[in-house]
Amino acid sequence: MFGLALFVAFAHNVGMAQAIAGNTPDMAVGQVRGAAVNVVGPGDALRIVVLGHPDLTTDVTVTASGQITVPFLGSLDVNNQAPADIAQRVANGMRKGGYLRDPQVVVEVVQVRSRLASIYGEVQRPGRYPIEGNLSLLELLSLAGGVKAGADDKAVLMRREGTLGQPREQLEVTVGNRVVPSQDVQDIELQPGDVVFVPLAPRFYIYGEVGQPGAYPVEDGLNIMRAIALAGGLNARASENRILIRRVDPITGQMRDIPVELADAVLPGDVVYVNERWF
Repeated sequence: MFGLALFVAFAHNVGMAQAIAGNTPDMAVGQVRGAAVNVVGPGDALRIVVLGHPDLTTDVTVTASGQITVPFLGSLDVNNQAPADIAQRVANGMRKGGYLRDPQVVVEVVQVRSRLASIYGEVQRPGRYPIEGNLSLLELLSLAGGVKAGADDKAVLMRREGTLGQPREQLEVTVGNRVVPSQDVQDIELQPGDVVFVPLAPRFYIYGEVGQPGAYPVEDGLNIMRAIALAGGLNARASENRILIRRVDPITGQMRDIPVELADAVLPGDVVYVNERWF
């Protein structure tokens, strides 16, 4: 439903059913082929086809101001208009201008660029995705292949720019984990131009006499005991009484070594160092 291939509006009617069956009746003015696209906007690529007049087939791109240029008719404002309505306007213009007696016009949306939401960061397939009908944040995450193992459980949603150059509204959204999505991602409906960023989860670092030293995500309620468990436990040389946290002092900005116990909290950015026993 949400692929990045051809997105075109389609009117289900008797004429099309007959065409599929192998007949070629007159196509209703304004009929549009493909999957439903509600309205067009700047950047969308359209193909205007006048049936029986291949020389009048025109490929156009909606300008930033919402305009297209059509042979004989000149510039038309099509922003936020349905493809079927655009086809009807083109047909009416050709009829009233005396160019064709009974033009049958089809408008295809060849490429959707106006109704897109973007997602970046710690997802499997970051990029821009079309909004067809209603698109929730959960559906966008699904289109992007879900979050990666190291993703934070919170994302930033940047709403499209407001009018008159107003800055984007930024919202922090709880995503949940890869198994159980949050209610936020199910309830939030995306708008064209929205950008979602899923950051890497905050990390702590653990070195010294542990099984698997390295960087690990900070969990809720993380303490020294849990940090050691994540790192594969203490090795035979480790001392439970000689564990330090190297933490940036929020006032001086300098790194401090703080002796800790197993129940002490571990914060994002902390470096846990497990020293060797004296003997």
